[in-house]
Amino acid sequence: MLQSAAIPYRKSDLNGVEVLLVTSRKRSRWVLPKGKVKRGMPAHRSAAREAFEEAGVVGTISTVPVGTYRQVKTHEDGQAEMIAVRAFPMLVRQENASWPEMRQRERCWMPINAAIEAVKNGELRALLITFAGAIPDFA
Repeated sequence: MLQSAAIPYRKSDLNGVEVLLVTSRKRSRWVLPKGKVKRGMPAHRSAAREAFEEAGVVGTISTVPVGTYRQVKTHEDGQAEMIAVRAFPMLVRQENASWPEMRQRERCWMPINAAIEAVKNGELRALLITFAGAIPDFA
């Protein structure tokens, strides 16, 4: 199963580049906003939609992914499945005070190095390290 994620980011005078992470629903781990690629929608646009639904942000999303990471998805019936998530950088232009999943998730802006430390998935951590080294290409 392929999913897409946004890497919402902004530039801060105080912290440099910051990344917006959200908590997962079940385990409250820090993750990127992500979801299934919507039928008939390019993966990067689907990622931008997830960023709005899960984190309440809108911005300019790259059509070029930073890369792909894998994670285990546990379904409601207890079945586990390995999924691939393609991640796209998104320069945030607007942060909304309310959004569809605001009562289901927390969101937090973190300096890029803190975001790398906050995520538990090793492949996602490696992808954020790659992103950190390529930010001038996207900004």
